[in-house]
Amino acid sequence: MTRGADTELVVVRVDRDRCIGSGMCALSAPDSLALGADGLAAPLADFADGGAELTDGLTEAVDCCPVEALTLHSARGGYRIDPAD
Repeated sequence: MTRGADTELVVVRVDRDRCIGSGMCALSAPDSLALGADGLAAPLADFADGGAELTDGLTEAVDCCPVEALTLHSARGGYRIDPAD
């Protein structure tokens, strides 16, 4: 995959104290998030560390989390993207 200079790369952070394992995030963004063996949300591959491209499904996953356990951050700058502060 070729990434353009203007592509927004994001990492997903999961507040494991808040996550209740509803699975809404994994349904909305199955290429980005999954429920781990402990039943809690976990970012997949690049979304955990180096950053991957922001998708509509990922934004939807963050927005539909019933306990607001997910946040998106810029992989380059570290600032919070979604939900807005």
